[in-house]
Amino acid sequence: MFAGAAREVVFANPAVVHRINEDFIPVALKAAMVNNPPPGIEGELYAEIGRSKPAPQGICTANSAGKVLAWALSFDNDKSILQFLDHVLDRYRQSPNAENRVTAERFMRFPSRKLANREDTAVRVIAPEQHPRGDRCPATPKLERGTLVGRIVGRVLDHDGNPVADTIGQEHYMEARFEIPVDLQELLAAAVKRAEGKQFKIPDALAGSIVTQAFLGQLDVNPMGSVPGSRNDSRSWEFSGQTVPSDGPQITRVHIIGKSSVEGGQDGSRTSLTDGRLWEHRVVLAWQGYVDISNNRMTQLVMIAGGDERLRWGNARFNLSLESDVQHLMAGHAIDFDGRVRYGLTARPCSSDEVAEDADGKPADPARIRTKVGRLQIGLQRLRRSGGDRSEIAKLMKDFGPLMQKQQMIEAESVLDQALKLLEQLLEDNDGETRDR
Repeated sequence: MFAGAAREVVFANPAVVHRINEDFIPVALKAAMVNNPPPGIEGELYAEIGRSKPAPQGICTANSAGKVLAWALSFDNDKSILQFLDHVLDRYRQSPNAENRVTAERFMRFPSRKLANREDTAVRVIAPEQHPRGDRCPATPKLERGTLVGRIVGRVLDHDGNPVADTIGQEHYMEARFEIPVDLQELLAAAVKRAEGKQFKIPDALAGSIVTQAFLGQLDVNPMGSVPGSRNDSRSWEFSGQTVPSDGPQITRVHIIGKSSVEGGQDGSRTSLTDGRLWEHRVVLAWQGYVDISNNRMTQLVMIAGGDERLRWGNARFNLSLESDVQHLMAGHAIDFDGRVRYGLTARPCSSDEVAEDADGKPADPARIRTKVGRLQIGLQRLRRSGGDRSEIAKLMKDFGPLMQKQQMIEAESVLDQALKLLEQLLEDNDGETRDR
């Protein structure tokens, strides 16, 4: 929410862009690393920057030693942004490095609403020019070999069916990175073999991992209900595939068609757990594309989707329609969109630089485990709605929590993989029984 609003309002201002390019070195930091610094020298730098943060996200300026000069969460008006840059440059001239202690200034709204300063700890962070040999950059993904890495772009269409010119607004344009893990690829390869050239159902987990990527707006408006304080009202998708001629004898190409409908919004019963956001979101799409498979792995994915989307966004704590956007960056801006959209996805295997393997050939990645837990929860909800028996999965998962508490993540992920495999089979069996009836 906040980062996207800053990109729209602050870093899309031509005067601000020119000034930053002239006098600053712009760097986009991952909020997760500022809030939870990783180990190592880079983590120490994150920790020093995050030590004075007034909120989980914000606009920070620092000197050459990583000492924070000032934070700003919002501004009085557009001119205040340039005034903030002037103010920071004056402070930089006084403290360009760590020779003197640097007090971190903090502004809820610059310059009118100043927060308490944070004094310097006098701890120096000496960052090398590059990572030492064997020291992996914490910003580099840690993926299992064969993971598919993709990019999705979403656009709003005008009355003639062409993408609108505005690509700054989050309700007009989106772009994101996504991953398809190896286990989902293996599910697809197995389904292709069972079909023996006939049309078949794309595994539910794989279809869901594609559908969940396609929505406009900030991350907080995912209609799947995956954000604290949100809910999912309905979700459904049906994808089918069939093999078609490919470019080579070692490649199996699968043509895919499908449709999806997802709707969610603000959970009114949990408003106290949020920052005042009020929203609802519906995305209905028709999909088509293809995937190439070789040796039970996906080597390429190309998909397009078109349909209709409805997104409304507001905030109970701010009057988004009357105040300037720069005054409430934390709340974003008011959105009331209902129109036609188009999405495009492409994906290929991850690069060797993104592969991080332990002695057993598989990395222990908490982010991947969280993604799989989310897939399990979605599948269990679907199984419950169809009257399926979840007891066997519950027996499998009884060891998951203790393993995670002991930081035995590889073993915990193995349990999770078994549960997901069983869930997929139960969902297929349930679908078959429903069709028979």
